[in-house]
Amino acid sequence: MRRICFFLLLLPVLTLGSTAQSASVSNVFSNFPVAPVDHGAQQIALGNSALALMGPWKFRTGDDLAWAQPGFNDANWHDYTLEAQGWPESILPEQNAFDPGWGGHGYRGAPNYGWYRIHVYLDRVPSSLSLLVPVVDSAYTVYWDGQKLGGYGGPSRRWAYLIPRTQVFSVPSSLCKVGDHVLAVRAWDMPLVFANPHSGLRGAPLLADGATAPRIKHLALRLEQLNLAVTALTEVLPCLLVALISLLLFFYNRKRLEYLWTGLTLLFLTFADLLMVLDGFSATGWLTETPFFIANALSASAFLFSLLALQWLLSLEDRPRMQVANLIAGGLMFLLWIAFTINGEWLGSVRAHAFLFTAVEISLLSGLACLLWMAVAGVRKLGREAWLMLSPGAVISVLTLWVFLANGRLATLVVVAVSDVLTILTPASVLAILIYRFVRQWREHQRIEGELQQAQAVQALLVPEQFPSIPYYRVEGTYLPASQVGGDFYQVLPLPEGGMIVVLGDVSGKGLRAAMVVSMAVGAVRAIAKETSEPADILTRLNRELTGNLKSGFVTCLCARFDADGMVTVANAGHLPPWVNGKEFEMPGALPLGMLANQIYESQSFQMNDGDGIMVMSDGVVEARSEKDGQLYGFERLATLLTANPSAQQVAEQAMKFGQEDDISVLSVTRTANLKAVIV
Repeated sequence: MRRICFFLLLLPVLTLGSTAQSASVSNVFSNFPVAPVDHGAQQIALGNSALALMGPWKFRTGDDLAWAQPGFNDANWHDYTLEAQGWPESILPEQNAFDPGWGGHGYRGAPNYGWYRIHVYLDRVPSSLSLLVPVVDSAYTVYWDGQKLGGYGGPSRRWAYLIPRTQVFSVPSSLCKVGDHVLAVRAWDMPLVFANPHSGLRGAPLLADGATAPRIKHLALRLEQLNLAVTALTEVLPCLLVALISLLLFFYNRKRLEYLWTGLTLLFLTFADLLMVLDGFSATGWLTETPFFIANALSASAFLFSLLALQWLLSLEDRPRMQVANLIAGGLMFLLWIAFTINGEWLGSVRAHAFLFTAVEISLLSGLACLLWMAVAGVRKLGREAWLMLSPGAVISVLTLWVFLANGRLATLVVVAVSDVLTILTPASVLAILIYRFVRQWREHQRIEGELQQAQAVQALLVPEQFPSIPYYRVEGTYLPASQVGGDFYQVLPLPEGGMIVVLGDVSGKGLRAAMVVSMAVGAVRAIAKETSEPADILTRLNRELTGNLKSGFVTCLCARFDADGMVTVANAGHLPPWVNGKEFEMPGALPLGMLANQIYESQSFQMNDGDGIMVMSDGVVEARSEKDGQLYGFERLATLLTANPSAQQVAEQAMKFGQEDDISVLSVTRTANLKAVIV
């Protein structure tokens, strides 16, 4: 509730900020007067002001440089009046008080170029004359009485998408004469098939004296920089912050690749937006050629990373269809790089460029189809949780739809307020998802930690630290698991007639799964030992119990019965043989438990005298590996160590210091002459 209240308090502040920004724009500029029309020509009477050329213009599609000449007869061209004056709003590309372009005037889908012509009449000779052209979405060229004044986007960039900018063009003094003049604008249309490009003039050009035009452009630049500063604070910095948080979460848990892909998506988008912001702060704009390629490459790569992030967020990364989606995204990224950075002269024809942009649109539609399929599959798999993962895309979709519907139809203040709020919500929603998933995974980690602690407590009962008092024998054991819970076990079970049964085993694998097998094996051993004391029978029956319940695992095990008179009977199931008085006791090989249900095990017997000792251990001792040179501890080092008659604890600690890689368990039994065993 505190977060909700904070957001509700923040919302009026954002709205007031947008209001202040819009008010500052209105205070600096007022709508410029529209030049009156007389006998088909705009009547221009310049003082210290600027006049908006709303029209009617003459317009047609196609391309012919002869159309720039003042003597050309354009009487059969269509009348074209701009719907929005566009000043001051059209100075800022992010504002929405634009003319819809010639696509909105009924020329949607027209290829190549569109030409505008307007006749103006100067009633006196101005000291200087300039033309301010508001933002145009693509390249264009301006002509005055057939002479080129300049343009935006040179010949090598005439096919490419350009960052919209307000431009000032000076009219030569030799052409500033009293009388009729013709202003012509030649604009390029990006050949989109499915989308509706807003090509051509988006606002009324201003005709002003030489002193007024630079001041207007300077103020326009300052307003654009103010708008970009707001963009940097509300879009670039939050995205950068969330990107860094996401990458830090990935370094905290390398297995969660969704953090990596999300962080890279936001990081690349942040750098692309930062290039745009830096370009907007410059007076002339430097984001052409290589920098523009980098910006679009970052944006296209971010699309691919966002697709990968969504796959992991929706738990769809293991589906084969995702490979197809990734290929489509990769193809889309490649086409975007080409379409927005290629030099137009390489294509050689308008049709080639139109084909390229059509391919980009088809790829975009395919990418949207992949995203829609992923959304449906994610909702089916995760249910309500998927809606949270899809929230950033939903916010961006609402923002895009809002801007599209609001273009030229809603008040600028409303559009800016809603756009700013949605822009802030996008990184906020991503951050909410990251926090949600991190908290959920942390709770899962805590749950697993609790289960491991419980498993440790259970295993402490299965691997006892103290042994029962057995006459004529001293028993000691040590167990050092490689992780929190291990797969080794041993049991010392006293016999009613005197003596004991000793069982030591090693479950393949590690961790909780191995510990569960240990529980099952120990329970079975205790139950079987109540019915028989023969080691071979114990292993044979234990093998039948375990076969089919271990999946792909197995258990090595050694079982020995120590009688009161010193007779020892041993059976082995794939385990290390015992060491008697420091020497390895030779035994025939046998399969581990759990592999063949009909496996039969055999036993061997020998006599222990007073002072004799037997030591059994798991393979974690001989398989200890040195970190320095990678050598194993091995049987030779073990044999050398056992000549010194060490305790079980000393053997285990020596192997651990050498380089423990697996569970280590050591159990030693010594024959004593005392009537009571000394228990350590």
